[in-house]
Amino acid sequence: MRTAASTLIHRGLSALYARLVPHVPEAMAGRVRMEQVQSILRMTPVMMGANIVIALLVGAAGLASPHTVALTIWAALVISYALLGLRGWFAARRRKGGKSTVSQRGVNRLVIQAGLLGCLWAALPILTMPKEQGFAGAMPMLVASVIAGMIGCGGFALLTLPAAAIAYSTPMALGALWVLATSNDPVLYALGGLLIFCHMVVSVSCLAHAKIFADRLVAAEELEKQKQVVSLLLSDFEEGASDWLWEVDAVGALTYVSDRMAAAAGVDKAVLIGQPMSELCGAAETPTGPVAALSALFAEQKAFRDVTVSVAVGPDSQNKQTHWWSLSAKPVHDLSGLFTGFRGVGADITQAREDQARISRLAHYDVLTQLPNRLSFLQALSKAWTDHGKPRSKGGAGAGCAVLCLDLDHFKGVNDSLGHPIGDDLLIQASARLRDCVDDLVGDGGLVSRLGGDEFAVVIAPSPGHAALGELARAIVSALSLPYDVRGHHVLIGASVGIAVAPFDADDPDGLLKNADLALYRAKGDGRGAYRFFETAMDIWAQERRALELDLRDALAKDELKLFFQPLIGSGEHEVTGFEALLRWQHPTRGLVAPADFIECAEQWGLIGAIGEWVLFEACHTAAAWPSHLSVAVNLSPNQFATGDLVSQVRKALKVSGLAPARLELEITEGLLLHDSVKTLKQLAALKALGVKIAMDDFGTGYSSLAYLWRFPFDKIKIDRSFVAEMQDNTAIADILRTVALLGQTLNLKVTAEGVETAAQARLLADMRCDTFQGFLYGRPMPVGDIPSFLLSNMAQQMRRAGEDADDGDALTG
Repeated sequence: MRTAASTLIHRGLSALYARLVPHVPEAMAGRVRMEQVQSILRMTPVMMGANIVIALLVGAAGLASPHTVALTIWAALVISYALLGLRGWFAARRRKGGKSTVSQRGVNRLVIQAGLLGCLWAALPILTMPKEQGFAGAMPMLVASVIAGMIGCGGFALLTLPAAAIAYSTPMALGALWVLATSNDPVLYALGGLLIFCHMVVSVSCLAHAKIFADRLVAAEELEKQKQVVSLLLSDFEEGASDWLWEVDAVGALTYVSDRMAAAAGVDKAVLIGQPMSELCGAAETPTGPVAALSALFAEQKAFRDVTVSVAVGPDSQNKQTHWWSLSAKPVHDLSGLFTGFRGVGADITQAREDQARISRLAHYDVLTQLPNRLSFLQALSKAWTDHGKPRSKGGAGAGCAVLCLDLDHFKGVNDSLGHPIGDDLLIQASARLRDCVDDLVGDGGLVSRLGGDEFAVVIAPSPGHAALGELARAIVSALSLPYDVRGHHVLIGASVGIAVAPFDADDPDGLLKNADLALYRAKGDGRGAYRFFETAMDIWAQERRALELDLRDALAKDELKLFFQPLIGSGEHEVTGFEALLRWQHPTRGLVAPADFIECAEQWGLIGAIGEWVLFEACHTAAAWPSHLSVAVNLSPNQFATGDLVSQVRKALKVSGLAPARLELEITEGLLLHDSVKTLKQLAALKALGVKIAMDDFGTGYSSLAYLWRFPFDKIKIDRSFVAEMQDNTAIADILRTVALLGQTLNLKVTAEGVETAAQARLLADMRCDTFQGFLYGRPMPVGDIPSFLLSNMAQQMRRAGEDADDGDALTG
């Protein structure tokens, strides 16, 4: 039982000691010991002075006792020790640049010194309280009081160092208890208990205070480190970041301004301190929308983030510029919870805001012409439809909205022939003319936009009525058709316009735009340089074109495409020299469809490549069965050159069919050479290398025929039928054809005249020395099955003509 009880007591005292004795990190132990020693040194004069005074008083009280000599010696020792302590204190004060830490050895020395002083005082009760009746009354009480006082005084002076306090007070308590315990006086027993209690209170108080003292030192050290870290971070933040710091008081006046903020404001810090932040900053807006002012946010006393404010930056009112700041802040409260202001960060976002504005403009405006782009147009059209899509009053003028779609006629030819830089400048000038027309006639009610390429659109809301829209369209066509001076080039283009008006022409914005585009297509189909209003029949026509496209996509798979052949006749003997392959479409319900009705559509729909390849293979295969002196001519589309596979297709067609390359004649138009002429000429040269012949079709109707005649060795030029039809009634055209024929002879080129329909035309062309004829006079396009009978008929005609010539010769000789 005793062992268990002693164990419990030991554990309890150990736990109490662990709680009371301060735990100090090793890194701070030296500094804590230094603060403990410094605290004791500050109390040293008081403690030593108390020792001297009390020792003198006790010595004076003992002059009448039988222990005068012992008390005098004791008092002298105490006073001497106290004087030595004062001497050490004065020496410590005179030392400069003292250490910031104290070692454990120094603390141990101080504990020993305190213990020695305690031992001197412990000798007092032993000397003054013998078992004599004469001193049984007053002296024990005096000594006990002195010992109790000295224990309390020492505990107070050595409060921060419990080891020294206990080392000082324990000898005194033990000495007094030993004397009191041997006195056999019950009253003195009670006095001993009082000393024990006093000693315990002093010891526990010292331990508790020492723990609080050390904890405060550790906390202060940690706080100082945190302040240093925060200060370092703030310093790095202000030096390396673009943000800056600011603080305001409860009324919104600036109390702290970082150097970077002062630099951002363009004034000295002293000017900003005390100035209301709301006066410095103008209009404010949060990420969710504008707010009344910055002062309104301050009044709410709530944290805010990324509030954008405008600031007039500059040293004086005449040189200020508007900048934009982004501010974030949190409210600051004191220890009692009272609001004291805001502390926050800020950044100058002027450049970022301008960059964002540029990005937004790029998203909504065309880079080249600076007109609104397709996105802006669609947004404006949607708003116009919402605001004006329905009539304000039945039949009232100005009801609804309108869309004008337009593109530039002949722009592609200019862009391809003169280059993209010229084309870009031409678009800029045309855009300016278009915008001026709309501004003059419609004003703010019209938005001009570039949809892409040479396509433009105008949305007008409210609609000014059909008459005004027609006047605007005429003005646009007229203005865009005037000559342009583009980098020294005299350029002529035109414009076609399609108009659709809501709510009459559509049920939604997309339908309105589609119908305006249909009207534009009709204007272009009617000869360009015109405008058309949308009509319901146009929608039907568009549906028919869609059906035509679907049928044409199936034509190859269903074997509906056919080749017809028109003969080429030699001008001398009128013999057949070959045939030109002409495409026809035999549709089950549409009947025989002429090329003019679907070839252009096939090019637009991307079908001409597959169709052209089929024509090439079919023509070579058919011609391979003809007599070897007959050639076959095949027309090529510019789109076939664009794919880059034409040379390999021709090579394969010749190989598969077995047709001699010299019997294949490929016809191109002059317009082909305007599209990437270098690449086109390379392909033509590769075709010539295969041995095939190259003919320029529709000669005289293009842009720069003569330039290409010497740049590429053509084998033939074909005079367009429009010249042949007019040559008998127009001597100028006849002279042109005569010159073309002479040009062909000079350049060693065969010359073919197309569209020969009368014998008079044939005789005139023969006089001009054209080599071959092609036209209805000699034969219409025929299916392949009619070719044998046509050849036999031609042979019979030649034989009859030869006989007639022979009879004429005999008559002359006879």
